[in-house]
Amino acid sequence: MAFGKITFEPGERILAELCPNRRSLVFPVFELLLITGVTWALIGLIDHFLDAEALRLLGYSLRVPSQLAQQVGEPLYVAAQWGRRALVVLWLFLAWRRCGSQMVFRARSRMMLTNERLITATGHWRSQTAQVPLEYIVDARAKGSTVSVFVMGTRNPIVLRDVPYAKRFVRLIRSYTRAL
Repeated sequence: MAFGKITFEPGERILAELCPNRRSLVFPVFELLLITGVTWALIGLIDHFLDAEALRLLGYSLRVPSQLAQQVGEPLYVAAQWGRRALVVLWLFLAWRRCGSQMVFRARSRMMLTNERLITATGHWRSQTAQVPLEYIVDARAKGSTVSVFVMGTRNPIVLRDVPYAKRFVRLIRSYTRAL
């Protein structure tokens, strides 16, 4: 059986296949709401300024306030129009950087436990997979939604964050690893 970059042996069974919690997206979504609110409030202030200036100069309100720079051509209005555009680009960049990339990362990362090995895949653009045979796993511990897997011959544990049902996952790992 093949699974992207991962191939399974004929007798190998998948015991658990997990993706990070949805709860791990709470703060990125709050950040997105904050970034959106602040950025679009600033864009609204620029639009209000351009609309008020259009009423003052032309005597009527324009359908799109940033058209004032095209009709009047003064440097202040052109700068306001470019500032508005820069804020939209800044909003797109920050929204992607703080929330969008986190959503993609969470959707692509996964942890799989088979009867022979533990497989982890990062969710980055060039996703890397790590495989640890179960016979090399010494212990596993859960603290909240973080799982620490202690591997023979390494100084530091492998840390898996935002694992759903972390305690059950640790019990499953312990039941398939050898006792020392």
